[in-house]
Amino acid sequence: MNKEIQKLFDDLNLFARQIAKVRLSNLSFDVYEFKDKYVKQVDLIFARKNQFDTIQEAFSALFKKELFDGEEWDIIDEPDPSDKQWLTALKDFWINAYYSRACNSLELLNKNDFISRFKRDLADVNVPEQVIKELLIRLNHIETIQVQKGYVYDYIFGQSDSHYFLFEWGIYD
Repeated sequence: MNKEIQKLFDDLNLFARQIAKVRLSNLSFDVYEFKDKYVKQVDLIFARKNQFDTIQEAFSALFKKELFDGEEWDIIDEPDPSDKQWLTALKDFWINAYYSRACNSLELLNKNDFISRFKRDLADVNVPEQVIKELLIRLNHIETIQVQKGYVYDYIFGQSDSHYFLFEWGIYD
């Protein structure tokens, strides 16, 4: 899993093409945003594995979903996959804006450590225990990669038996 994702970061043209090819209107995602009353936030995006042919396609789709949600773009306005201006913007700006080279880590995480952290981080933003249990059902037999690591921000990509997912934790003001 790690090598496949690393290939995208090693070749931003490939990554941009993968992102552009994804048609968000043809995919289904479950998106969760949890905040405490101060500055902590946990965001989750789940997508069923059977929607994708490869892990690179899934990672690109989850990134594009996060990009469109984060920038509050409407998927109706999704650029054509061959739009040169869109491909250049992805390669030269958007990928780096969301995945700072300084924070990229791409390291495999121990699944038990991730599950413990998942529970703790969700509890810290006051997610009810029942909701945490329901979310954990999707995390059977997981593999996780820390994509970005920081003092106040973490970004983790993973796969379970049934889903690909992004787990984002941060302190935002």
